[in-house]
Amino acid sequence: MINLRYHIVSLTAVFLAIGIGLTLGSTFLDRATVDNFDGQLNNLQTRLEGREDRIGELEDVVDRQTERDDALDEQALALLAGRLEGVPTVVISARGVEESDVQAAVQALVVASADVQGLWWFTERWRLQDDGEVNDLATLLGEESSDPSRLRRTAVDALGGELRSRQLQAEGVETAPSDPGETTTTTAVPLGATEPIPLVVALVDAGFIEFEAVQGGPEDPVFPAGTRMLIAAGSPEVPDDLVIGPLLSRVGRATDTPVLAVLSSAMDGTGGVSDAVLVVRQDEMLRDLVSTVDALEHFDGLSAVVLALADLGDGVVGHYGLDDSASRLLPPVRSP
Repeated sequence: MINLRYHIVSLTAVFLAIGIGLTLGSTFLDRATVDNFDGQLNNLQTRLEGREDRIGELEDVVDRQTERDDALDEQALALLAGRLEGVPTVVISARGVEESDVQAAVQALVVASADVQGLWWFTERWRLQDDGEVNDLATLLGEESSDPSRLRRTAVDALGGELRSRQLQAEGVETAPSDPGETTTTTAVPLGATEPIPLVVALVDAGFIEFEAVQGGPEDPVFPAGTRMLIAAGSPEVPDDLVIGPLLSRVGRATDTPVLAVLSSAMDGTGGVSDAVLVVRQDEMLRDLVSTVDALEHFDGLSAVVLALADLGDGVVGHYGLDDSASRLLPPVRSP
């Protein structure tokens, strides 16, 4: 006869069986899962070790490449000796461009025996962000306008016109105003003065340009006719479209004679080419008048700059570097 005790024992046995089954089942399931995870982890560990080995190999390659680049930068400049023998050359840049790259370019010019006329630095005053900067520029230009864009354009036009005029005069090319109402006057009246002086000197006096003399070179920024220009662009502080871009457009205007200028850019950490370089390469007129080099960072860029400046003496213009917009890495080597 089935009684209450029988039911209790039966139900207890059922629940006990269920508990034992769940316990055994979950144990086997966990063991399988753990084994699966162990297998995946071991596989991942093997792959990571392989990747670490490969990363180590690539780091060794980069280290060797860096050592080679450093050795070239230090020792190979001698290969450029005499390429610019006695050629007057000025370096033009803007504050914010990597100074070490610009100074490396100056050193390359010295090694190439160029007659380096000094270094111009365009300053942040060209941004004309306060009334003092606007008033200073208006005063030295003799302008009544207080419009920053107009004042900057007037100053850059006059400065670019002077640079181009002196280059063309050295080649015996007659120069004339290219725009109605434009004059070839490039003097200015600095603050507190009564007599006009060369515009570049006035701009230096007013802090719009900082002039840095090179050992053995002239002590003032006025350079002789026929001077070639190395322009280093890419400043985040004085953007290319404020001064350097318009200056290049001005010196290339109204003539089909190649400009004695090489435009390059110092590296900005991104490995990119400066906007000014790309603008010249994409401009139908300027790309046939102004040579460009991607960057000044290493010996390839410095040698391209020196060789391109030398080629300008023969009217040869080219675009060099690793960017897709360049035609080749280096100019063809010609006899010095």
